[in-house]
Amino acid sequence: MKYEIEQALRVKSLAIDVMEELMKEDRKHSVQELKQLSELFSRCICDLVNVYSNISEDHEMTLKGTVIKARIGYNLMKAEAVEKE
Repeated sequence: MKYEIEQALRVKSLAIDVMEELMKEDRKHSVQELKQLSELFSRCICDLVNVYSNISEDHEMTLKGTVIKARIGYNLMKAEAVEKE
C-alpha cells in the first residue's frame, strides 16, 4: 500500500475514535476542548488536501505532521475523559 494511503487511513482511524468519544452520552465537552479538536482536525483536512492536490512539496513530512496532529487530538480526548472520571 502506498505510504500516502497508509497515513491517510491512520488519520481516518484516529478521527473515527475521536468521533466515537464525542458521541458518548455520559461526557460533557468544554468549549475549549471542542475548539482545539476542531482546529486540529481542520488542519489535518488542509494537509491531506495539500498532499493529494500536489500543493505540498514534501509529502512524507506533511503526512507525518498530519498524523501527529490527529494523534494530539485523540490524546486530548482521552486525557479529558480520564480527568472527568
